[in-house]
Amino acid sequence: MKILLVDDDELFLEFAATMLRSGGHEVETCASAGEAIATLNLDAERKPPRDFDAVLIDIVMPEVSGTELCSLIRGHPGYRDLPVIMISATRDMSLIDQALTAGGSSYIQKPIQANTFAEEIQRKVEDARS
Repeated sequence: MKILLVDDDELFLEFAATMLRSGGHEVETCASAGEAIATLNLDAERKPPRDFDAVLIDIVMPEVSGTELCSLIRGHPGYRDLPVIMISATRDMSLIDQALTAGGSSYIQKPIQANTFAEEIQRKVEDARS
């Protein structure tokens, strides 16, 4: 599975990418929503969407939040059915609800479990597709 991982925490980004790669997934990382917008070609009307099987987004990020990024992804016709898994350390249920209302397919609470993270993502993506 090809996954785009978006998180402003560089340590988490590296750790989660390593865990996903060890689970057999191809991972591309972005350290901000702005990077993800460029990577997904959301800022270019005529560019085709990139081929990802899922996007994992941190909810709480500076400048453009994960919730706002999720809305932008859902607004692009090429990504309407793309599984978007929201990830965050926040315990604020209103932020989590906003992210899911914006189009998040599912949610994972940080800290992640290293030994099961890749399998959990696989299950959540499969659930989102069904």
